[in-house]
Amino acid sequence: MTAIQHIPERAPFNYADLIEYREGQITSLALVRSKGVNMTILAFDDEQLLPTHQTPGPALVQILDGTAYFTVGNEEVNLPQGKTLLIPAGVPHSVIAQERFKMLVTSILPLD
Repeated sequence: MTAIQHIPERAPFNYADLIEYREGQITSLALVRSKGVNMTILAFDDEQLLPTHQTPGPALVQILDGTAYFTVGNEEVNLPQGKTLLIPAGVPHSVIAQERFKMLVTSILPLD
């Protein structure tokens, strides 16, 4: 079963408007939770770090506001607003906010 939350029905919306920045924090808002896909919006205040981690499935990251700085494997990626990045399953990656930014993460989950 798919659970969709925090998204207005039958009304246009902007993903970036669904979440607010909080000083000194990374905030998240789950939009879709299902057996095969999760969609989450994150808002990073400047100087925030999401440490190196891996995901069991691929993830599509879309920058909604600002610019994000990723390390994916051994590569550094500067990702400005409007750009999208595919992070393959199992590849170590981290994110740092040198300025505030918001991103939509669509995670594809393995079906066992």
